[in-house]
Amino acid sequence: MYKLYWAQGSGAMAPQALFEEIGAEYEKIVIDFEKEEHKSDEFLSVNPMGQIPALVLPDGTLMTETAAMLVHIVDRHPGAKLAPPAGSGERARFLRWLFFLASNVYPTILRVYYSERYSTDPSAVEGIKAAAEADLNDQFEILNDALDPGPYLLGETFSAVDILLWMLIQWHPVPTRLFEDAPRIKQVAGLVQARPAIARTWREHEEN
Repeated sequence: MYKLYWAQGSGAMAPQALFEEIGAEYEKIVIDFEKEEHKSDEFLSVNPMGQIPALVLPDGTLMTETAAMLVHIVDRHPGAKLAPPAGSGERARFLRWLFFLASNVYPTILRVYYSERYSTDPSAVEGIKAAAEADLNDQFEILNDALDPGPYLLGETFSAVDILLWMLIQWHPVPTRLFEDAPRIKQVAGLVQARPAIARTWREHEEN
């Protein structure tokens, strides 16, 4: 069985939602940020970065990095058809947007919310946040364009990359403004949210 190190409102939302979509069995190992359990020696032995999520595979292999987990999970469960076949043009498109989200949008959102982490100079924090917000607007504009004709990032086919996009939409600092500026983002968010497996996952995280 998979073991998912989990915290409410964390990046564990995406692999959890993918497990729910597939119907795969997994165990949640809850890490309490308020009690700083992510800084404990026990958890740091699992993920030295102290970050959630971390995933232990059925064979005991440890994974970190959300996007890597999603790729591995879809490859282990090809029957779920949540990613195109390896080597295909559509797979290249899938990987392009998955890693765009993971390497651009995800860290930009962190810069918005945790600007103070990105400089030793307190006077620089506001500038870091403003630059991150501008970058985030540009990134979602690119994604909005990529959703044409949509409704998903792979056109008419729902895939795991839409799950990661959905999670990051939830974290946008002003989603109402995002939806006004990017109507296709609003559409895909609604479509993904309406899926029963995604809705179940969201209910566990929205209380945060």
